[in-house]
Amino acid sequence: MRMKELVGATGVPRTAIHHYQREGLLPPAVKTARNAALYGPEHVERVKLIRSLRNDELGPFPLEGVRQILEMVDRGVEPAVAAALYALPGGLGKSVTSAGRTGERSLSDVAHDAGISLSTARSLHGSGLLLGRAGPGGSRVYDEADAAAARVLAELLAHDAIRPADLDPIAELVGELVRYEQALTSLITAKAKAGEASERQHALFQGLHVLHTYLFSRLVPEPGDA
Repeated sequence: MRMKELVGATGVPRTAIHHYQREGLLPPAVKTARNAALYGPEHVERVKLIRSLRNDELGPFPLEGVRQILEMVDRGVEPAVAAALYALPGGLGKSVTSAGRTGERSLSDVAHDAGISLSTARSLHGSGLLLGRAGPGGSRVYDEADAAAARVLAELLAHDAIRPADLDPIAELVGELVRYEQALTSLITAKAKAGEASERQHALFQGLHVLHTYLFSRLVPEPGDA
């Protein structure tokens, strides 16, 4: 597709897309002439993601924040997770992109980077708080998202009053929430036409992400509240 079609498919102005290109946020286009190029589905997906990061769907984030989030996405982290990691207080999310390690790592590596013992990391994994993902031969592999989560958990456990077992109910409750939201996904995609199911699922997850943020902001007491 040409630039005009890319603008129509994404709803993002030509000037903004050119700006993203200059900033190196988009994959290279296929040049057909000095002032003409062709774009593919990967450009549509990327521009839509940048738009969601720049507005209230997943952001809003500054351009440098978008760059760092996209770096995480390119390493396999889900966009919503990458955005949440970047937004973490204390620079925890930002350290994901500045850390020396990239790509897959072991649970031992994650524990070392977070400053916790391997036995603690194993306990957190067993509780469903440090998940990783399935690797070859039934193994578990870990990435930047797991490393950032481990740093958050390490900060929580730095308080003497909190033990790993005290955090177990969080994983259980979130697991119940995920299962319920998967049931919602089945409801909205059951009668979807071909090609609509993924769009509906994406829209649902975006809406639920906003709802989670809103409810946490309203339900968690402000410091000093009775």
